[in-house]
Amino acid sequence: MKLRRTIVVLCGAALSVVGLTTPGTAQTTQTGVSVTYQSNAQHDGSLLDTGVGAPPLGEKWSRDLGGDVSYPIVAGGRVFATAASPDGYGTTLYAVDATTGQDAWAPVDLGGTYWWSALAYGDGRLYAQNYDGVLTAFDPATGAQLWTVTLPGQYSFTSPPTFAGGLVYTGGAGSGGTLYAVDAASGAVRWTRPVANGDDSSPAVTADGVYVSYACEQTYAFDPRSGDPIWHHDTECSGGGGRTPVVADGGVWIRDDAGMTPSVLDATDGTVRDTYAAGGSSPAPAVDGREGYFVDGGVLQERYTPTLATRWTFKGDGQISTAPIVVNGYVYVGSETGQLWALNGATGESVWSTDVGAPIHGPDEHNVSQPLTGLGAGGGLVVVPASHTLVAYGH
Repeated sequence: MKLRRTIVVLCGAALSVVGLTTPGTAQTTQTGVSVTYQSNAQHDGSLLDTGVGAPPLGEKWSRDLGGDVSYPIVAGGRVFATAASPDGYGTTLYAVDATTGQDAWAPVDLGGTYWWSALAYGDGRLYAQNYDGVLTAFDPATGAQLWTVTLPGQYSFTSPPTFAGGLVYTGGAGSGGTLYAVDAASGAVRWTRPVANGDDSSPAVTADGVYVSYACEQTYAFDPRSGDPIWHHDTECSGGGGRTPVVADGGVWIRDDAGMTPSVLDATDGTVRDTYAAGGSSPAPAVDGREGYFVDGGVLQERYTPTLATRWTFKGDGQISTAPIVVNGYVYVGSETGQLWALNGATGESVWSTDVGAPIHGPDEHNVSQPLTGLGAGGGLVVVPASHTLVAYGH
């Protein structure tokens, strides 16, 4: 069963480096681990120093979690994911030992209306958010709850959280929209800002801005510390929902499923730098330097980001569904048929593929019938959520 929310507004580091630190202590820059949706705070899907060797890879372990599985967080010798409850509304948080695939600590019921939830990691804490806006920090080593807060003012929360610079950023909707910045150490809400919708768009964060994008490409940039507005790309249209932006190569890559051509905005001022071809349901692109990887219509294309010229195309089985990720120069994508590929990022040559054993669904950014899904990597593993199963590959 698909449950869709309609909200209408009028719009004017390798794992050996990043360990399970004590919450609140200094932490090495998070290189080579998947810490949020599309791997990092910029959502560009690009990972280095993951400890993942060149493909081919072999299956290390597989877990049936009983319900549709979210994108994984891979950090500190653990793989974290949420799964939809098979017995009713709500989701369950799982912490899996990255080496054995066994539970590192007992699963946690996150509760919540419907089956949506999402995770982020940073400053030695794991952050979980459910549909009702309950944001909770856990000790990733033990599963102990460190703090919990119910975000105020909204009732529909489908914006995956992003950690950066000691803050957790997320959005909420239901009555207009709100962007939240939450203190990662205490759970205190540091600032909020009104936005056009507030749902679905996971904040993309850099040192210079927090970027969110909603229906009809309504896109905002805010100062990460103060929340002061930097710019607003206002398309003067109405609609509900949003899509996660990608910040890469000086641009903010945005998408929309209301018939508008996807755009690349200048990250400094929000002006339209270019447009690119992609369907309304296309997942977020991955960008590695100036190599952009785009899935559209079940096919993967590599485009040179300054000109958007297509340099190679990979059709696979014609049902490529996932947002791509790039791990040490290899592009990983999955298919609705359950096929997983690793491609040479420069040439598009398929260097390895495997049948995961279940459909690898693409990210459904507009419904609440399952957690948001996507690929992850770190600690020598590429981790794939395939329907009810979480599968890890490595050497």
